[in-house]
Amino acid sequence: MRDIGFHKEITTGHYLNPFDGFAPKDIPIEERYDETTGVASRILPYRVRPAQKPDTNAYLEKSPESICPFCPGLFDKITPKFTPDIITEGKFKRGEAYLFPNAFPYDATNTVAIFSSRHFIGLDQLTPEAMRGGFAVCRDYFYRIAELQKGYQYCSINWNYMPPSGGGLIHPHLQTLVSKKPTNFMRQLLASAQNYEAAAGGGNLWRNILVMEQEAGERFIATTGVISWLTAFSPKGMAGEIDFYFKEKTSFFDLTEANFDELLQGLSRVFLHLYVNNFMSFNLSLYATMTPEKNFWIQGKIVPRFEINPLGTSDLNYFEKLHNEIICPVVPEQLCKELQPYFMTP
Repeated sequence: MRDIGFHKEITTGHYLNPFDGFAPKDIPIEERYDETTGVASRILPYRVRPAQKPDTNAYLEKSPESICPFCPGLFDKITPKFTPDIITEGKFKRGEAYLFPNAFPYDATNTVAIFSSRHFIGLDQLTPEAMRGGFAVCRDYFYRIAELQKGYQYCSINWNYMPPSGGGLIHPHLQTLVSKKPTNFMRQLLASAQNYEAAAGGGNLWRNILVMEQEAGERFIATTGVISWLTAFSPKGMAGEIDFYFKEKTSFFDLTEANFDELLQGLSRVFLHLYVNNFMSFNLSLYATMTPEKNFWIQGKIVPRFEINPLGTSDLNYFEKLHNEIICPVVPEQLCKELQPYFMTP
């Protein structure tokens, strides 16, 4: 098996510690780089982690149901509709879930999907049942876009949950993207897989990553059927990163309803772990192609997000934004151990 391209280097900082009579102190700094994702991170376990559960009421007071465009009072009045050539009813609907155009789009086909009329759903309440309609209506939209045959090749389902993640509204909602070219990060994943296969002794990058990680046993959380769950070697977030891969699924339309049920079961377990460990927010993306691509397996990433008390400081700073390196106080191998028990329950 060709080398996957995980790189690690440990350096040591030195200073005189004012909390120990200015005695010399050594601080290990672990630098990691993942060739597949292009992500560089620095694992610094002495940095801060959330110590107490955040007060969600403060957010709810600032963003009540009465001014929420996704709640029943305003939903029909101010949410956009699709043109009739896409869907005659104006919006896609599955049970209580709706999908409609984004009024402030990032892309020409950017949509929003709400799970229900519930204004707030806590992390511990994000059960498969609570999420099912929202993901199903995204599937319906992708199938309709494929029927229109407009040449779209890439799609994603995305989620900013609560304001620390960049979510502009409390009301839980997904966003979809459909495009003729991949986003920058997805382009990186595609290129990595293609280059890996083309190299001597290559093969399928994703298959080899899963084999290597499962054999190593350091970051492999669980297999739940079609989906493998891992913590990232070089995380994209200060609180680490959880990855999931749909084995041998090379197009969004390879995914069955049973595959989505498996996904939602796994997500609910990750979210419960976040809740128990005092997180209140996350980013999630599911990346897919809309036509079969042998070098790409459908996959996704979850990055927990938080604010640093007492000032509500962001978990991003100049190092992430301007140097493209992630400061991470969560050791990926330890995060894996913390998550494994959540995947052992029926």
